[in-house]
Amino acid sequence: MDWRESGYLYLWQFLMDALRVGRREAKQLETQVSLVCPKVGITGQVIPAQLPAAREAMAEGAISTDHVTRIAKTVAAVPHQHADQVEADLAELAREFNPAQLARLGKRMVDALNPDGHEPADPTVVEAQNILDLQEREDGSLKGWFELGAETAAVLRPLLSSLTAPQPGDDRTLSERQGDALAEVIRFAADSGKAPMEGGERPHIAVTVSLETLQTAIGKATLDDARWMTPEQARRFACDAEIIPVVLGGKSQPIDIGESKRLADKRLRRALAIRDRGCAAPGCERTPNQCHAHHIQHWADGGPTRLDNMVLVCQFHHRLIHHAGWTVHMDNGLPVFTRPAWTRPAA
Repeated sequence: MDWRESGYLYLWQFLMDALRVGRREAKQLETQVSLVCPKVGITGQVIPAQLPAAREAMAEGAISTDHVTRIAKTVAAVPHQHADQVEADLAELAREFNPAQLARLGKRMVDALNPDGHEPADPTVVEAQNILDLQEREDGSLKGWFELGAETAAVLRPLLSSLTAPQPGDDRTLSERQGDALAEVIRFAADSGKAPMEGGERPHIAVTVSLETLQTAIGKATLDDARWMTPEQARRFACDAEIIPVVLGGKSQPIDIGESKRLADKRLRRALAIRDRGCAAPGCERTPNQCHAHHIQHWADGGPTRLDNMVLVCQFHHRLIHHAGWTVHMDNGLPVFTRPAWTRPAA
């Protein structure tokens, strides 16, 4: 299984369930993978490993993961033109010295090659108050960075504070909690009814997909901007959405458009919040307003939109149900989750 197709957002999340290791160990493994394994670019080209000499030594069993971490830290601190030679030299030295000794040798290299350190930023440069730099990935996700002036930051902080507080059993890092909180703020803004108009409508996600595609998982769904998503992604969106039925003619021309109908209305969501008290997945502490209303038997497959066929799940666990083989069923009126076989210990 390619972990990118499993529904997990990050490799370390996949490794936690696949190897049944803790968060820290999984993140260490993810870091090692990024350093010593080649990657495949968007166009299919192979991108060499960041540390090829360390990769070779590690494959021979001559050095440890701690050695690789020390090598990476040193290589990042030397001028770019010396990086390849420093990496090769350290990989060879790592065969003789332990990680602590290697770190001291690496520091000597840094002091010799970059004695003045990195050039300080020019304090006279006047920066813009608010900056947002976004880059879109092939799968439609975004990455980037932003800077906010003091006034805007003062508005954002209280919006995030209540959403970033760690909950019991919450093992997310601060940066991950802040990222999830920002996602919630974006959703609140989109749902507020005060967002700016575009094309005569408030911001929304419009997904066009045939009932047959939803039922068979063959084909694709289309967004308004011509981007597309898989049937399983469309099914996940459709769990807790407004549905507008459209009847098409023989040439796919609309001949009748029905009224918008929200599947999980306010009354049903309130009942789900009382029963599930947030994400129903074991160990998850996400609150009801941070959850989606998931159909246990999907409505496209004839599943009813009612309490005994619905469950609250956060965005992360919703992805696992639709993409990673997790299942949920009702037992005595309560939802019960089952992990996929590949995450369970072998008998």
